[in-house]
Amino acid sequence: MLEKAATRADKTMGQYSNDEVRAFVQGELSQAEASQLPASPRDLQVQVEQLTQMVEGIASRLVEPARKTLWQRVFSK
Repeated sequence: MLEKAATRADKTMGQYSNDEVRAFVQGELSQAEASQLPASPRDLQVQVEQLTQMVEGIASRLVEPARKTLWQRVFSK
């Protein structure tokens, strides 16, 4: 379905999906802005802390483990 929609719009699948996601998110943000009061500083602090924890978790999974020497692989547990 994505491929057909992209073809009809005369775009690549990547361009089409980027445009559709961007339009959806912009619509959601404009609805949210219209219906919500400004966030309190405490709410923003909590959100920043949660995002920081998420980024640190992702970064810790991306760190390449140190390569062991042959002797370390043979004799370590």
